Amino acid sequence: MAKAYDRVSWSYTCIMLRIMGFNERIIDMIWRTMGNNWYSIIITGTRCGFFHSTRGLKQGDPLAPSLFIIRVELLFRMLNNLTHDQFFNGLYIEWRDPQINHLTFADDIIIFTSGGRASLQKIMEILNNYEHTSRQQINRQKSHFMVSPPAFPATIRGVQQITGFTKKESPITYMGCPLYIGRMRIVYFNSLVAKVISRIKGWQSRILSYGGRATMIKHVLQSIPTHLLSALTPSPPPKTILRRVEKLAANFFWGMEKDKNIYHRASWQKLTFPTEEGGVGIKSMEDFCQTMKFEKWWLFRTKDSLWSKFLRAKYCQRSNSISKKWNSGQSQKWKKMMINKKESEKHITWRLHSGSCNFWWDNWLGDGALY
Repeated sequence: MAKAYDRVSWSYTCIMLRIMGFNERIIDMIWRTMGNNWYSIIITGTRCGFFHSTRGLKQGDPLAPSLFIIRVELLFRMLNNLTHDQFFNGLYIEWRDPQINHLTFADDIIIFTSGGRASLQKIMEILNNYEHTSRQQINRQKSHFMVSPPAFPATIRGVQQITGFTKKESPITYMGCPLYIGRMRIVYFNSLVAKVISRIKGWQSRILSYGGRATMIKHVLQSIPTHLLSALTPSPPPKTILRRVEKLAANFFWGMEKDKNIYHRASWQKLTFPTEEGGVGIKSMEDFCQTMKFEKWWLFRTKDSLWSKFLRAKYCQRSNSISKKWNSGQSQKWKKMMINKKESEKHITWRLHSGSCNFWWDNWLGDGALY
């Protein structure tokens, strides 16, 4: 969206609040909060009066993100209705798979379609209707499209003609994670290393003790890749990237003199030990990735999320996921999930309570499953 918060229509926001069932008293309070905005322009140091705003939300207002999500709900519902349109083809592998036509976070949207003329025209019709209704504007300069590698040049030209968007090559970054086609490459994660280097450079002018450096590593440096590692699991970044981040953290911990690293008095592995065992308590990146693998398998087994539904429909069909094995031709992500399954299931015990436990395939006795 172009200037997403500045172009918010107050009347449209109130209409969406009524559609979603908000009380009139609450809507009136929100209207007063949005509408009581006055601005002043300072020219050459002199304030030139005040003028009243007619639209937009204040940046930093605690209500602004929630109100923005509520008003974009119309776009989400229109896109969801495409699943019932016989002329639209979204993303689904087999007939039993859940059809996915978009993924959204705030004003960042990824729309999936077959690339057919009818499907593209349906999408552009929805976007144009949303612009007209909500007074928002799609940022076409920052909007792009990607195609699968075998796409013909005529198909690419057709997409450009209908949408007006420019073609972008893989990889792209969405929510801080690289989206790529094919094998994972080290270059896709250079931005992660650059963020760590930037933080360390900002601290070099400070005089910090070893305890202060350890605190900065544990609570700042190691929080930078947390989202990326949890999102990419079970295929975390290459070990080369993880070791590079740990090397930068180790160099920062032991200090530098005239841009030269000081001799490390202990290995990084010893620093990752708990303080009770003579370490500093810094987390190991590889251990964290292993923890995320266990968590991802647990979420796949127990949660009814969109990605778990998609994987079950594609690889498990009507069978239990415990009984499935990786077959040649299936994705490498699923292969790693199957490898992770063997270790994760050893630490999972089910309690008989709600009836969700499988008699044969789940470990409810504590000694392993019955199969």
